[in-house]
Amino acid sequence: MKEIVVVNDVNENVLNIITPSGIDYDNSHINIGENAGAIFTISKYPSHVDYGWLVDLCSLEGTATVIEYRHTSPARMIKVMNKRISELKSNAETAKEESERQSYARGVKDLKEMIKRIGIQNEPVGYINIMLLIQSPSSETLNQRVKRVSGSVSVAECNMRNLKYRQLQAYQAMSPFGLPDRENVSNMGERSMPISTFIGGFPMASSGLNDKDGYFLGKTRNKKIIRVNTWLRNKDRTNSNWIITGLPGTGKSTAIKDILTMEFALGAKIIIFDPETEYVDLARHEFINGEVLNCASGLNSRINPLQIRPAPYIRQEDLDEGEELSDYFVYDLSNGVSDMALYIQQLRFFFSLYFGKKEFTATIKTHLEKCLIELYGKFGITWDTDIRNLKNEDFPIMEDLYHLVKEKADDETESYLKNIYRNLEDLLFSAGEGADSHLWDGHTTLDPKTDFVDLVVSGLLEADDNVRNAQFYNITTWAWQKMSEDRTQKVIFVVDEGYLFVDPENPDLMKFFRNISKRDRKYEGGLMFITHSCVDIMDESVKRYGQALMDNACYKFLMGCDGKNLKDTTELFNLSEKEVAILAAKNRGQGIFMAGSTRINLTVEVSDEFLKMFGKAGGR
Repeated sequence: MKEIVVVNDVNENVLNIITPSGIDYDNSHINIGENAGAIFTISKYPSHVDYGWLVDLCSLEGTATVIEYRHTSPARMIKVMNKRISELKSNAETAKEESERQSYARGVKDLKEMIKRIGIQNEPVGYINIMLLIQSPSSETLNQRVKRVSGSVSVAECNMRNLKYRQLQAYQAMSPFGLPDRENVSNMGERSMPISTFIGGFPMASSGLNDKDGYFLGKTRNKKIIRVNTWLRNKDRTNSNWIITGLPGTGKSTAIKDILTMEFALGAKIIIFDPETEYVDLARHEFINGEVLNCASGLNSRINPLQIRPAPYIRQEDLDEGEELSDYFVYDLSNGVSDMALYIQQLRFFFSLYFGKKEFTATIKTHLEKCLIELYGKFGITWDTDIRNLKNEDFPIMEDLYHLVKEKADDETESYLKNIYRNLEDLLFSAGEGADSHLWDGHTTLDPKTDFVDLVVSGLLEADDNVRNAQFYNITTWAWQKMSEDRTQKVIFVVDEGYLFVDPENPDLMKFFRNISKRDRKYEGGLMFITHSCVDIMDESVKRYGQALMDNACYKFLMGCDGKNLKDTTELFNLSEKEVAILAAKNRGQGIFMAGSTRINLTVEVSDEFLKMFGKAGGR
């Protein structure tokens, strides 16, 4: 019988899998199986690093990375650093070039900071060693890959060197079964480093943000997705307040509209203080169907300043540590809370803004309050009245107050009192019958029926300062009442061009926002305060409130700035050199995003469909 022999072609792929890999090495290369390779160590690190700085070194093209960290004695490390400081100072004295002297001085400064962290703050310290195994199918492509990897390492402000004459030992140390070879390998690349810098550099420290039930906001520099839920509550995110800064042209308006659109889609009510009519197109889009209300007229957007609005009162037990009742316009009454008493406090401030502080003397304030109490009494409103049962038409208007004061001036026989009432009559004329009556003389007509409300105030920007400030305050108190009336409804109050509220003569305007930012979390509300720069709200007259406003916000998005703004922002938020570079670049849509203690280099990404919704207001 004839034997039939079948010969199959050799399957090289299967052969490579089942055949043990051969290892071939020379002074500077190690070849494993069919792949050419070389092992390097990181020989230099940047003096300042960001969270997640190891991400760049752990995701290099065609490269396997091994990180070793060895704890050491702080006393021994400090001794080495003291010796190095002496060497650098000596080098600085003999250096001929200014660039060299500055380099040595920078080294001394960094070492002193390191000694402070190790010796004074008792931070553990050790030595780090990072080894890179770069591989490629051939020697030619390996050289090209090494150049690309070297470039990426340089961008991370690091240097790398080939482990010559130690390629085999290094590969044995890097292998899963290997052990670190400190004598022959690790000591070639070991550099001192505090443990916080080492741990903070782990890739997971810069893995983006992925909040449960959050919405997509953008990506990090490393293309990690940012999904944020501003209503999330944990140990470092206790409220839904925002601070957003950025110069014109940095994409600030687009980013804000993107955030508001997503928040609205997820069920939040949006109220916008809009000085530049930037949100009109978005509010009127068919997918939003919001309302645009002109608060510079009284047609459909009048807010009667004399209409008592229920205010969320504050008791001693509501205060946070360090707060006092005197910090707020409202207070706790031992015999029960009176809505009228609480509201008259706000009216004092409203009229002080409208009259001006020079005119709003103690005498005027006292007699105005007497007239208000009498006027409310004529409308059947007393200290005990539950104003929640009253309609808009049940309250007096400015014309009623003006006529009451005029009557008193006409009827008064004592010259002293007559002069006071005449003076008060003159101060109230514009609001009751004159040029300002269109703003306030009438019952409240502002009654939005939707959950997206754009309050346009551009018509007030050219008004007298007193009128503008009084109406601004009138609008914000109305918005705060809407934020606090339903504890189950998420409400975001957006204050654009926040610098408009910085008035050295009336710092209580900023104080009111400080109070909102501290209280809104208890009413399921959030304040989004937007301005060009942090410097805007750090004027000495309002610094106390501006600082508290920024410190209290759990969400901050700092976008492009320069000059003094950049310098002050750097000091205020203790920005790193890389973060400073991001802001100085002023790239559109890019900035430093902070969510609680998390800081991220964020680039906002907006879909084309959303961009069409936003319109052209705010620039291109």
